[in-house]
Amino acid sequence: MAKEAAQQKITISTVGLGQDVNRALSRKGGELCQVAGRIFSAIPRGSSRSCCGDVMEHTGSTAIEKPLTPQVVKQAGNTEGVGMETAPALKGYVRFIAKPSADTLLTMDDKDPLFVRWQYGLGRSAVFSSDAKARWAGDWVAWSGFDRFWTNVARDLLPHSQPVEAGLRYDNDSGALVADYRLSRHVKEPAKAPAIFAVGPDGFRKPMSLKRIAPGTYRATVPVGSRRGLFRVRPLEESRAFPEIGLYLPEQELEEYGSDAALLRQVSAYTGGRFQPSGAQVFDSGGKAIPSRMSLWPGLLGLAVLLNLLELLNRKWKGVLELLSRRAV
Repeated sequence: MAKEAAQQKITISTVGLGQDVNRALSRKGGELCQVAGRIFSAIPRGSSRSCCGDVMEHTGSTAIEKPLTPQVVKQAGNTEGVGMETAPALKGYVRFIAKPSADTLLTMDDKDPLFVRWQYGLGRSAVFSSDAKARWAGDWVAWSGFDRFWTNVARDLLPHSQPVEAGLRYDNDSGALVADYRLSRHVKEPAKAPAIFAVGPDGFRKPMSLKRIAPGTYRATVPVGSRRGLFRVRPLEESRAFPEIGLYLPEQELEEYGSDAALLRQVSAYTGGRFQPSGAQVFDSGGKAIPSRMSLWPGLLGLAVLLNLLELLNRKWKGVLELLSRRAV
């Protein structure tokens, strides 16, 4: 069919996905747009307009190949101790759009994400849009922070135990939120405690005073008064030693429990009922019940006779039809 199409000067454009594209077969149609490595890399073709040309016109190439230095957008454990400010330029990367809920840590050309991390439940994934080989990262391979960077990335993605015991509670006496942090022996204490903020309902946002009360133990407090709702406490910059924690303070009416005995007694007296009756009194009519009797046997007897006639008619129906047909003849 491809040969017949070529004889009729009909161009068949094909799109190949992956590295094992059958180029020989695709060339019989006249053109191949291969989606692998460099996205939409078209084989030289004639002057006629084609699908590859349309794709390139509307989307452009997603592979950018020019020396660019990564910029740190957000500090995190992946870049801790790496020295990203000394990182050499990368020779290329692939453009993409990060999820709205993802954390963009590194960018290229001040706009395109380079390294993005996404947290979903207890799972975590990461995207690095360049490579780790000689093609685009040739200078990175010889960089002193190359091994440390990828070690941090792998460690961040692997399951690990909670490095910090953190909790948030409400102090009724002072009307303040109290955040407690206890660092494990695997977590190094920061030289300077980060800025901690509390965010709550009705636009509540205040800094918390974080103090070191013992080796590896920190405490932060902030007064919230009579506010109720969901409160979150988190550092201004991501910190492994001070994770985000939260607490929900229910409304005062939800904390009150019990029964208004006086009101229930009034309701039962007004309606002629009993207050706190015993088990036997629950089913005691108190002489207010009216005895009645209903005979069911006449109706059941008539139903039985009717069903018997229907069953007899069902068995004799064929014979009745034959008898009627004979009389008609």
